[in-house]
Amino acid sequence: MVENAHDGIFVLISDRLFYVNPAFARLVGRDARKLDGMRVYDLMREDSAQAMMRVCTELGRNPEAEARRIEVVFKTAAGHERIASVSSSVITVAGGEATLHVAHDVTRRKGMEQGLESTNRFLAGLIASSSDAIVASDLKGHALIFNRAAEEITGYTASEMLDHKTNIAAFILPGERDRILDMLDRGTQDNPRWVVSEETKIIAKDGSVIPISLSVSYLYSDGKPVAAIGIFRDLRPVKAVQERLRESEKKYRMLVEKTQDGIFVYQDHRFRYTNPAFRELLGYSEEELATMGLKDIVRPELAVMIETRYEKRIRGEKVPDQYEIALRSKDGAWRAFEITPSIIEYEGRPATQNVIRDITQRREAQKALRASEAKYRATVEHTGTAMMILDEDYTITFANNQLERLSGYTKEEIVGKMRWTELVHEEDVERMKQYSRARRTGDKDVPSQYEFRFVDKNGAVRDAFLTIGMIPGTRQSIVSIMDITEIKRMQRELEHARRMAVLGEMSAHVAHEVRNPLQKIKTGVELLSASLDMDERQRRQLQGVKDGVENLEKFVTQILEWTRSGEIKPKTHRISNIMDGLLFNMADALEQRRVVVKTDYDPQADTLEIDGIQMRQVFVNIIENALDAMPEGGTLHVITRRLEHEGKEASGGTGGVAAPIVEIRVLDTGCGIPAQERQKVFHPFYTRKAKGTGLGLALVKKVIDMHKGEVHVEEAPGGGTALVIRLPVRQEGPGGITGVGDAERGAR
Repeated sequence: MVENAHDGIFVLISDRLFYVNPAFARLVGRDARKLDGMRVYDLMREDSAQAMMRVCTELGRNPEAEARRIEVVFKTAAGHERIASVSSSVITVAGGEATLHVAHDVTRRKGMEQGLESTNRFLAGLIASSSDAIVASDLKGHALIFNRAAEEITGYTASEMLDHKTNIAAFILPGERDRILDMLDRGTQDNPRWVVSEETKIIAKDGSVIPISLSVSYLYSDGKPVAAIGIFRDLRPVKAVQERLRESEKKYRMLVEKTQDGIFVYQDHRFRYTNPAFRELLGYSEEELATMGLKDIVRPELAVMIETRYEKRIRGEKVPDQYEIALRSKDGAWRAFEITPSIIEYEGRPATQNVIRDITQRREAQKALRASEAKYRATVEHTGTAMMILDEDYTITFANNQLERLSGYTKEEIVGKMRWTELVHEEDVERMKQYSRARRTGDKDVPSQYEFRFVDKNGAVRDAFLTIGMIPGTRQSIVSIMDITEIKRMQRELEHARRMAVLGEMSAHVAHEVRNPLQKIKTGVELLSASLDMDERQRRQLQGVKDGVENLEKFVTQILEWTRSGEIKPKTHRISNIMDGLLFNMADALEQRRVVVKTDYDPQADTLEIDGIQMRQVFVNIIENALDAMPEGGTLHVITRRLEHEGKEASGGTGGVAAPIVEIRVLDTGCGIPAQERQKVFHPFYTRKAKGTGLGLALVKKVIDMHKGEVHVEEAPGGGTALVIRLPVRQEGPGGITGVGDAERGAR
C-alpha cells in the first residue's frame, strides 16, 4: 500500500533518509536509490528545512505528541520548487526511534489560491480606482460594494453605506428604483436582462440632482436573484460639453447662414448643403442645388479634374488647399471664385466643406493692374532717367535699365544686394543720410531735389541731380537720378568763357589805361631817387612807391599773360636744367626764408617737349607759393619720375595724359591746403594769401593745359602741400589749347 500511495512517504533516522516510496521520489524529481542516506534538508528550501528541523526536534522530545502538519518547499533535481503539506509522527525502526513523514503535493492548489488572491486584489483595485461608480446591494437595498467614485458622485461615504446606515434607495429618485428593478425582473438566470447606459438621475447627499448613465444587472443563486450590481457615470461633464456644443453649433449655423461668403457641403459628388450666400451668388434655389453637382456648373473641360480632386481629397491624398474656379450662374454668366475646401464628417460620413468667395471684380482689377504695371514698367524701364526704389535700411529693391547703364552694375548685382550709399561719393553720404532720416520723420523742409556726386562701378565720379519722394503707405522711397555731368561741364565752360571775355576786355583797358601810366610813374620815381637829396625816411617812402608800382606792373603782366592766346612753342628741354637754374637764381630768397632744397631727378624722366619760357614761369609761381607757405622755414623737395600708363590719378580728374608721362612733384612742409579748397586754388583771383593776386596758380593751370597735361594739389607725406604735374613726354599736333573744354577737363 505504501509503495503504491499517491502521497510521498519517507522515514528519517536522525536527519538521514532511511526509506522513501516512489511517490516521494517523483515529488523531488530524483531516483529513489540515490536518495537513500541523503540529508532530507538538502532537498528543501532553506526556510522549509529550518521548519522541518524544528518539528523533528519537538517530536524527539515528546514522542507521544500528535502528528504535526506543516507546509514545506522541496527543490527538484531540475531546480523547480514543489510545495507539499507534510504530516510527521514518531515510529520505531529496528528497536530505535525514527520519524515517519507523509508529504501531500499541494503545488497546484497553492497556485490556484495565489491566482485567486491575485485576481481578487486586481478586482478590488479595479473597483477602488474606477472613475465610474460601482455599487452592489442586496434586494433590500443594503450596500455590499460602494467604491470611491460612488462616494465622490453621491456625497455618501462607503462606511455609511456598508454599515447599512443609509439605504441605496436614499439617493435614487422616487419610482426610478422600481422602474429599473421591473426591467431586471423580466429576465431569468438562464436568460438575464441587462440595463445598459440607461439615463436617469440620483439625489446627492447635499440634495442636488445629478444626471447619470446607469448599467445594472442581477446576481443569481439557485435560479433566484440575490443581489444587484450597478455601474453609473456622472453625466454632468458630458451634459456641459453637449450644451457648449449646442451653443457652438448654433453660433456656427448663424455664422454660416449670415456670412457673405458662399459655403456648401459636398458629398458623393452632390451638394448636400448650401448656405443662402452661395445660392444668391449663383441664383439657384436650395431644391435645385440638391440635385446638382460641381460638374453641372464648371466648364466641361474641367469637370473631370474637379471631381477627381474631390475624390483624392476624401482619400487624404495631396491636393491644393485653395484654388480659383469659374462657376456658371443660373443666368448663364461665368463668374470667378476662390474656393477653399476642407474635410469634415457629415451625417457620419466624410465630405468636404467648401468656402467660396466671388473674385470676379478682383480679377478684373488685377487685369487692369497688370496692364497698368506693364505700362508703367515700360515707362520706367525705357525712360532716360535712372530710377530705383529704396528700403528704409538703404537697400535698393528695384533698379531700371538706365541705372544699370549709369552705374555699370547689373540688376542682379544691385537689387536686394546693394545699398544706395555705395553709389554716392563718400563726402556726400552723410548729408544724404540726414535727408533720408528727416524725410521718414515727416520733416517738410527736407529737399526732394538736390545735386550729389554719383560713383559708378569703375570708381568714376559723375555729377548727378536727384529727385526723391516717399511711396504712400510705405517706408520706401522712389528715386530718379539724372546724369548732369555734361550739363555741369558746359556750365563751367560757359562760366570760363564769360570770365575770359571779361578778362579780355579788362586786359585791353589795362594795357592802355594802366600800364603806360605805370611806366611813367616808375621812370619819374627813379629820376627823383637819383636827383634829389633826401634823408633816409624820404628814401624809404620813395622806395615804397617804387615797390608798389612794380607790384602793379607784375599784376598787369600776369593778367596779360592769362588772357593771351593759348599757344606754346615746344622744344626738347631738361627739367633738371630749368629747375636747377631757377633755384640758383632764387638762392638768396631761399636762404632768407631758411628753406632747404632737395631734388630727386629720375634720369628716365628728365627730357620732354615743352615751352621752356612758360614752363619756367610755372615753376617760379609754384616755388613762390611754397615759400609763402613756409614763413618760418622748411624744406622744398622736387621729385620727377616716369609713368608708362595713362595719367588718371589727378584728384577728381576724368581726363588723362597720353603715355608715356613725366610726373613732377613739388613738396613743401608748410601749413598745407584744406581738402575742400584744393580745387579752388586754380580758379582765377582765388587766393588764401593776404597780398596775393589769385592768378599765379591759375596761370600754372593754363600753361599745363596748353601742354595737354594735368595738375592737382594733394597733401604731402608728413604734412604740407604737394603740387603734382603730369606732362606727356611728346607734344603731338600743334601746341596750345584746342578749346575751353580741354582746360575745364583738366581742372576737373
